[in-house]
Amino acid sequence: MARVILDRFLQDLEGETPSKLVLNSMLKEPSLIPDQTLAKNVYQCTVNDCCYGPLVDCIKHAIGQEHEVLLCDKLKEKNLSFLDENQLRAKGYDKTPDIILEVPVAVEGHIVHWIESKASFGDDHSHRTYLNEQFWSYWNRFGPGLVIYWYGFIGELDCQRNRGILLKDCFPTDIVALGQTAQQD
Repeated sequence: MARVILDRFLQDLEGETPSKLVLNSMLKEPSLIPDQTLAKNVYQCTVNDCCYGPLVDCIKHAIGQEHEVLLCDKLKEKNLSFLDENQLRAKGYDKTPDIILEVPVAVEGHIVHWIESKASFGDDHSHRTYLNEQFWSYWNRFGPGLVIYWYGFIGELDCQRNRGILLKDCFPTDIVALGQTAQQD
């Protein structure tokens, strides 16, 4: 609502539709709004936004970080060697999954080279966006991988297994590390 009101205010003030860049910058920094009363109201709307405000963003980020730490702890418990996102960035990678396994593993008979942690529910819209903006590029660079939607996902979305993207709602219990089968034989 604040966006709509701000957009209309700027149209009336300047005589033309403001750019998205101008609108977004004023929503992020209401002190840029020339009217003090409107600036205070926009700020209040932003702070109280229970879906997209800065407080919600902080909470989502913290929950995401917690689940990435949980994933790393689980990998360490299994004695699996991996590089996390920070280590990969230090090596010069720009777009990386949360984890690259230094030695691939098998999960439910599928080879996994990378793992992406999503501390959210995998719905159709967000999963399709992630596929196009993240998962397929990881697959192109690193091979097949695993996405963990810690809060579940729509079952029908797990339809790319044969193409190399496996979905789970928890850390897999049936991981087979390369070399384990040779040791068992």
